[in-house]
Amino acid sequence: MSAGRPLALAWYGGVLGGLLPILLLGFIYSAVADRTVFALWGLVLGIFWVALLRQGLAAGWGRLRLLATLALLAAAGLGVFALLESRHHEILDLGFRAVFPAFYDPLATAPRTAAILAGACAVVGAVLFPLSRRLEIR
Repeated sequence: MSAGRPLALAWYGGVLGGLLPILLLGFIYSAVADRTVFALWGLVLGIFWVALLRQGLAAGWGRLRLLATLALLAAAGLGVFALLESRHHEILDLGFRAVFPAFYDPLATAPRTAAILAGACAVVGAVLFPLSRRLEIR
């Protein structure tokens, strides 16, 4: 096993596990609601995600520290997403019912769903970050 393999796995895992869902969520909600703001949200959050992932890997951050930082970024991004959902809720709900009637659930377009996910990511980041600092000291 080469020395660069864990780094490559961390990079591609972060891109596939983080960037891809962000872009898919932004572009799908943009198409459903016919609002470009969701696609722009996905692009901006995706840029921050990749930049933070690259900086963390280049700086040699530990896994927990990188995961905590990415979780806090996801919390901020999902908080903004919840705000966007609340501002465009009616058209988003109608579009979701029209495009995906078999998969429609009111929770899919409810701003509180994104807010709850943002809170969960914030808790994960808040718990892992101090834990990662303790493990670095040892």
